[in-house]
Amino acid sequence: MINSKDSISSFSFIFIVPIILFLHSCSESISEKELVEMEDVSFDYSLQFNDTDIMNSDSLYYQLTFDMVGIESLNMSIDINDLAYSSLQIVDIDSANQMLDGKLPVSAENMNIRVSFKQDNVIIAEDYHTIPKAVKLEVLSISSSLSDKYFDTLFAENKFVNNSNVIYDKFKKYDFSNTEVIILNDISSLSEKIIVELQRFLLNEGYIFVIMNNNIKENNELYYSLGYPKVKAVRGSTRNQFFSLDDKGFLEEHSFTSLDLVNQSEVYRYFQFKNDEKEFAKIMISTGDPLLLEKDILGGKIFFLTTKNDSDWSNKSFSLLLDNILDRVLFQRLLTDES
Repeated sequence: MINSKDSISSFSFIFIVPIILFLHSCSESISEKELVEMEDVSFDYSLQFNDTDIMNSDSLYYQLTFDMVGIESLNMSIDINDLAYSSLQIVDIDSANQMLDGKLPVSAENMNIRVSFKQDNVIIAEDYHTIPKAVKLEVLSISSSLSDKYFDTLFAENKFVNNSNVIYDKFKKYDFSNTEVIILNDISSLSEKIIVELQRFLLNEGYIFVIMNNNIKENNELYYSLGYPKVKAVRGSTRNQFFSLDDKGFLEEHSFTSLDLVNQSEVYRYFQFKNDEKEFAKIMISTGDPLLLEKDILGGKIFFLTTKNDSDWSNKSFSLLLDNILDRVLFQRLLTDES
């Protein structure tokens, strides 16, 4: 049974702490049976915060799973920026793997969250989690055609993103000095001018997210200048077969609700690489090929998505998964700004 004084919410950081409390009395002898009963006291729990919630919501989702044995009750308290926010009494109901969840309000400032578990006013476990300050990330989406409004729609409700969507012009000289994240959406080739500017952008710790294009394999010099993977071929065929996905901890690190989308998403076609890029893979395809790469290049980061948000390349669930992937990348950038 859970007795709550206030409602609560959540964020994405996972810690699992087993706590075994041993009772001991020095004043009298204890039978072996009594000793076993006294030692059978434990409180095991996993507390998770769904960090990426803050990108599109005013609250942070959390989930507590616990199993307590031989303990009548514990007090769980949540402090935000050293001020008491909520308190719960957790009572043993002789049931393994109990769960409770809730939401925490998100403010515009940094939030330091402390969660403490107390027995008889003694702290037996506590941990800390930080929510970054709510600031606008300057994002520039460069597409081959303005007919692709995907990113305008995606970021419309995002509190952390100020997105501009432009058509790529190989003759234009770009200035990325006020940009933090660049999305290269289905661009078939890059001019020497923009390659130099992208290198300068990475040197300033910028983030680049690349949705690959069929013809980019003709531009293999990008392997040396921007770390582009060398494409061997496009594998798969429209809807005749599909491949499942496996998150290697990339999404799970900051979103414990993304697993269902990963399981529901299917890829029909993807870019297969000439070289082994698995060391950079964050999400894998069931064929053993990467779906998402993350590389540290020139002081910044560049991500490569090997399929498309297109009905000929992936199913509807993948469109939602791509939203999660981008939120995860943007949240990572927020953390970089905080450090």
